[in-house]
Amino acid sequence: MATYENYTGFPHPHPNPTPSYWQLQPHKIAELRTTPELPSDVEFDYIIIGSGISGATVAHKLLAGDPILSILMLEARTASSASSGRNGGHCRTGYWALFNRYVEHLGEDEALKILKLEETNVASIAEFVRDNQVDCDFTTVETADSFKTQERFDAAINVLDALGDTQKRRPNDAPSMQRKVWRGQEARDHTGIPDIVGAITYSGHTQNPYKLVCRMLELSLERGLNLQTNTTALEITQNTTGGWTVKTNRGGDVHGKQVVMATNAYTTSLHPGVAATGFITSKRSHCSAIRMGKDIPVDARALVRGSCGIKDVGYGDYYMYRAQEEGGGHLLYGGGLAQARTNEVTKDDSHLNSDISDYLRSAPRRHLFGGHEGEDDVVLAWCGINCYTPDTCPVVGPVPGEKGLWMSVGMNGHGMALAYRSAEALVEMMTTGKEPDWFPQSFRASRAWETPIQVR
Repeated sequence: MATYENYTGFPHPHPNPTPSYWQLQPHKIAELRTTPELPSDVEFDYIIIGSGISGATVAHKLLAGDPILSILMLEARTASSASSGRNGGHCRTGYWALFNRYVEHLGEDEALKILKLEETNVASIAEFVRDNQVDCDFTTVETADSFKTQERFDAAINVLDALGDTQKRRPNDAPSMQRKVWRGQEARDHTGIPDIVGAITYSGHTQNPYKLVCRMLELSLERGLNLQTNTTALEITQNTTGGWTVKTNRGGDVHGKQVVMATNAYTTSLHPGVAATGFITSKRSHCSAIRMGKDIPVDARALVRGSCGIKDVGYGDYYMYRAQEEGGGHLLYGGGLAQARTNEVTKDDSHLNSDISDYLRSAPRRHLFGGHEGEDDVVLAWCGINCYTPDTCPVVGPVPGEKGLWMSVGMNGHGMALAYRSAEALVEMMTTGKEPDWFPQSFRASRAWETPIQVR
């Protein structure tokens, strides 16, 4: 296992993270090393650093296009052990709420490209699950954005109206997703959430993200991917021949013609140039799996279904209810950042912030069940590190001035709706030298070295 003594520069993934709900039963590839020894005597076509949804998709797309490629994947901990194996189980669109801000700061064309990418990303994951018969509890559900204040609800309706007008004007460019508005008592009755003034519902999915990514990795392993878990990439340097060398914590180097950083929050630990821009920020997020007490009325529990974001509770809480899947009956509740006395800017997921974890224990009763007194069983509380950008968009493409070095990072805690298509675009850039027409320019990696646009 990796230890902090091996690390240089900024903190790398902690060797002993909090156990994730999804990883309580480790996948059979969790600690896989395809070759027992580090393959230091081979120059690979590609080295991918990171085994989350971004890295897994890059490998999958590369090998689907050319099965004879030699690809090495380095993972600092176990397979899919970072944010992809630690999120709250959502797979849904959500950036519609930023549409007006995108139009203001980026222009209408870019705003539509972002929302379209998000929508097709979710659809692509659903298609991947279906085509490959992935056992990851993937379930289509009604998801909701709910609001406790009239001001925030009215603002959301204004965005929805603007998006609807744009869909009518530009039906081929705009996302096709339809949403339904619920107001007042109708919203409370439909969602089962008391004290809200309104809700907006639409189609989404819940899943076990860990199983999804591990299955994607398995398919690439069948095509020849060499996966090296518990292998921290410490430094990337370009050779005089144009290739790349990656120094690892295992006392050896590996070599590749091209390198992909799919390292999200840990990118600044690996690349000083990215760190110097200050463009991406790492923040710790928390989630809890809760078994609600028997005192909660059955009809109330039945109403709290699917998934939901409570948009005006602090920085936004969310939940996902596992009704029928393995682990059915558990309510996964995340958020609580506003409760922290720290800003949670850290890469350390080895322990919880007690202010947040204590809040998450009681939040479902407070926000979903009208403050019912009683005790609930916290099955597990865990945390993970997300990666944020000032404009809410990922950082995808070639690293400026470093030929053969690429990245797809900065998923803003929304990777299940952004990472798959971002990786797909990156693979097209790497293999054809061109960006796909549908790729938003506001996702360009080079913008990290430009004056940032503040969309948040």
